[in-house]
Amino acid sequence: DKILQIDTTKVLGASGEFSDRASFTDYVKANIALKKYRSGLEISTKAAASWIRSELAAGLRKRMMQVNLLLGGVDKDTGAASLYWMDYLGSLHKMNFGCHGYCANFLLSTLDRHWKEGMTEEEGLDVVRLCIKELQTRFLLTQKRFLVKIVTKEGVRLVEL
Repeated sequence: DKILQIDTTKVLGASGEFSDRASFTDYVKANIALKKYRSGLEISTKAAASWIRSELAAGLRKRMMQVNLLLGGVDKDTGAASLYWMDYLGSLHKMNFGCHGYCANFLLSTLDRHWKEGMTEEEGLDVVRLCIKELQTRFLLTQKRFLVKIVTKEGVRLVEL
């Protein structure tokens, strides 16, 4: 699973070499849990994104890691959802939608065309279905079953498409 739940209302999608991806996401999950244990509070999605970005940047200077990330979360106190795009160089940007990897060449135009402010959950799933259809048309993809993780202020749940 390339999408790791790092706390009750945050997920971290990762792409890159398996060893880098697995070790870095486990490191992130453990340290986010440690921060919660020490303070008794969950950090905001923005704070998590900033901390992860600084760890990516520090890791770039210590050992080269090829890990690109998407951090999505909902802050419990405000109910605000946010998505952060990060690459292996430590770049960070708050986005409305995002993707990484080779398939991003196909999907960013689909997301740009169909994403709109204030979408319902069902409208969002329809856009995901359009992305899957686009990949099945333009890429070597024969996968029949897809799992989508939906983050709300109540937590993370899994939907099968």
